[in-house]
Amino acid sequence: MKNKKRTSAKLLIMLVALELIAFSLNMFFEPHSIAAGGATGIAILLQAGWKIPTFISVLSINIVMLVLAYIHLDRQTTIKLAIGSFMLPLLLYITPVYNLIPNNRVISIIVGSIIFGIGLAILYTLNMSSGGTTVPPMIIHKNFGVDKYISLFIIDGLVCLGNFALNDLISFLLAVMSVGISSLAIKGFGIFHQRHITQ
Repeated sequence: MKNKKRTSAKLLIMLVALELIAFSLNMFFEPHSIAAGGATGIAILLQAGWKIPTFISVLSINIVMLVLAYIHLDRQTTIKLAIGSFMLPLLLYITPVYNLIPNNRVISIIVGSIIFGIGLAILYTLNMSSGGTTVPPMIIHKNFGVDKYISLFIIDGLVCLGNFALNDLISFLLAVMSVGISSLAIKGFGIFHQRHITQ
């Protein structure tokens, strides 16, 4: 009974974390066409360049990544990835796209990055993932021993460069700034969570 309650609570918290990510993307990033790394960043670039809905792109990327995870990673990891991989596109679909801060891209991206980072941080504390481009670093680490954060940094960097190709230099700089702010938000939440546990 206790295990069922814990599992239900974990799934509910995961749902909240994924909705924070979807909310940040649809309210702050997509309206300004800023792609700050990951599968969601690729999706925003595809939406900006070719009007492909972000939830379709994220779902497609996640399915491909899940197939790779099934081939190269263990079953338990693949199951964990699958939950977030299908839930995030669904939440992106049902969460409306609306520009909450229409007149200031910088403030919009700062706020969005903090919310995005908190969402990711919650997933990390649950040992869960939203799937997507988190999969290749896992596979590379397993086969070649390369640190996952290095591979993820390279992937995010390439996605950020897409802003320069499709938009302008300012968009690229905002995307880089976003990655930095999200990383700080993740670290800050991690410290807060750790202190809360030890108290």
